Amino acid sequence: MKLRLRTFLLAVVGLTLVPLLVVAGLAIWWAHRDERREMEQALLARARALTVAVDREVETSIAGLRGLATADELDSADFRKFYDQARLAREANSRWLTVALVDPSGRQILNLLHPMGDALPSVAGFEAFQRTVRTGEPQVSDLVMGPTAGRWVVAVTLPVQRGGTLRYVLVAILTPESFASVLGAAQMPGGGVGTIVDRKGIVVANTRDPKRVGQPAAAGFVSRAQRQEEAVLAGTALEKWDAYTAFSRAPRSQFAVAISVPVELLDGPLRRSLWLLSATAVAACALSLLLAMLAGRRFAKRLGALGDAFKAFSRGEAVPELPTFQLAEISGVTHALGEAMSLLQARTDALEESERRYRTTFERNSAGMCLTLADGRLFDCNDAFARIMGYESPSEMVAVNVGDFYVNPKDRENLLERVRAEGAVTNVEVQFRRRDGRLIWALVNVIHAAGRSQADYETTLLDITDHKAAEELRSIARLANAAAHEINNPLTLVIGRLAMLRDDPSLDATVRERVGQAHAAAERIREIVIDMNQLTRVELFEHTGRGLPEMIDIRKSATPPGGGGAPRVAD
Repeated sequence: MKLRLRTFLLAVVGLTLVPLLVVAGLAIWWAHRDERREMEQALLARARALTVAVDREVETSIAGLRGLATADELDSADFRKFYDQARLAREANSRWLTVALVDPSGRQILNLLHPMGDALPSVAGFEAFQRTVRTGEPQVSDLVMGPTAGRWVVAVTLPVQRGGTLRYVLVAILTPESFASVLGAAQMPGGGVGTIVDRKGIVVANTRDPKRVGQPAAAGFVSRAQRQEEAVLAGTALEKWDAYTAFSRAPRSQFAVAISVPVELLDGPLRRSLWLLSATAVAACALSLLLAMLAGRRFAKRLGALGDAFKAFSRGEAVPELPTFQLAEISGVTHALGEAMSLLQARTDALEESERRYRTTFERNSAGMCLTLADGRLFDCNDAFARIMGYESPSEMVAVNVGDFYVNPKDRENLLERVRAEGAVTNVEVQFRRRDGRLIWALVNVIHAAGRSQADYETTLLDITDHKAAEELRSIARLANAAAHEINNPLTLVIGRLAMLRDDPSLDATVRERVGQAHAAAERIREIVIDMNQLTRVELFEHTGRGLPEMIDIRKSATPPGGGGAPRVAD
């Protein structure tokens, strides 16, 4: 299927604009995500600040109760005077609805909502009172219906102990309005709503709808608030409208303070940005497509004229006047063909020069190089390769198979498998058998010969036979030096003891003579050990026995103190 120029230009415009729009959309989304994360952190920070304010109300009440707990009237059980002191304390703490004094059984001794002496209901069944009696610590209740106040209240309890024994429990009663004033003092962002929820999930205060006080919060919000210290929730987890809710739990009261803001506050900027991007994209696409159609029509007409000129040139006819183009690439078409021919000739010459340099390098290389076919037949080699394999010149190696030079034929198979898998093999030690039968070691590199000639593989050899022999001699010398060191230590002890026995007058002369012979033999061993410490090469004994293994001549192999001639080294 042939593609028209105008269609191609329209496709190019579309393929250019679509990635730009996608990138712009991703950038907007990414920026909005960072902005929303910052707003969520700001909401969490405000919720944390409100939890501090809520706990401050509780701590203030506990501090006021601690002051009351020091009254001497509690020691003397003068409850009428204590009633007056409690009333003064309530006036000083304007957020207190009332103060009550309760004995450990739960009986209310006094309550400022009733005159002294009135019968008051028991509070023994209230969970906060039971925790205070059980732990001996101040406690904060959840939102409860006060039996004396007859309304929703939050109780702050303080144990009063004398001599380590719980005597009374002081109770300060706070109203939900006390906590609502804490929320009211903080400005909610963007028409947001502040809510305080107790440990059981009951709403204690709400800045938008006071009627929600005493009602349970949404189950989803309660479950999250009971599992986590703080979080940001999306949806209708707390409010009955789409909102983002950030909550934090107060450490002292364990009340959860939540701030809910409309979803529009966080997601609105993203939607507006995307709408603006969409409108801009539609306008840009329409304008770009219109310009592409106009430019494509004009360009196609001129290209048609240029095509007619090339057809005339191919037929040998007179070339009509070529159209002019504003684009530099198209305006150079008329002389591009000649430049292409010149470039082709230059590349041909460069290729021939490269082949010539490669051939010179191949022939003059001091390392052995050969080109082989996959089955091992020799395609070409240099003089160094022929000498390494025991031939006078490469011409003598016609019809030679290099696989015959490998001592272990599997070595070549392994090399070729690695070349096929990895593309090249470098610095592999392989043992070969020369034409004269002598074994040599070579360092082998093998690569594919594609592009060089009709050969399949190019192999480079470095003869390392002398290097391998030197390594073996050095290993023998190190072994001899190590053995001499180990023998010398016990030998010194033996020589010393034999010398003592030899010079001992208490021994029989015959015994001393034998000990002297043993001492002389030990001294001889020490000389051999000294020679082993100075071993730097391997010299063999010359013997005429048949079938005997060759033995190392330690004395000749050791380096003499003053130098000396070079001994014969075993092959």
